[in-house]
Amino acid sequence: MHRVGGFRLTAVLLLALLLAACGESDTYRDLSPAESYEEFFTQLGRGNTNSALEKLAPEGALGDTFRGGAYYMMARNVSDQIEDHGRLREVQIDREDAWSEEEVMIDGRLIFDDGKEMPVAIRFTRENDRWVGQL
Repeated sequence: MHRVGGFRLTAVLLLALLLAACGESDTYRDLSPAESYEEFFTQLGRGNTNSALEKLAPEGALGDTFRGGAYYMMARNVSDQIEDHGRLREVQIDREDAWSEEEVMIDGRLIFDDGKEMPVAIRFTRENDRWVGQL
């Protein structure tokens, strides 16, 4: 009888782990180009450069290829703007153009506390089920 109870406990624990894993997949789900754009700058505004880079150029062949100097320069530029103009108040998407099923261009603006705006355009390319931003 004790053995059956142990089996039930094991089954319940496995089910709980499975449900927890499903919850995590929602948290780390693949983002649309617009969501990636917004998250990239939101994370930079919070000072989370590495997290920001993962939103724009996720790990993978294409993401690893494009992640580099331009991304870090953009991160530094946004940090400098925050120092000069106050926190990042808003990330505004002005236009989202689908050039094809594999490419999308996002045009937007970063708006800082003092009202200064910084226009930024990023092209996104699909890599399997993920979108990778190219600066």
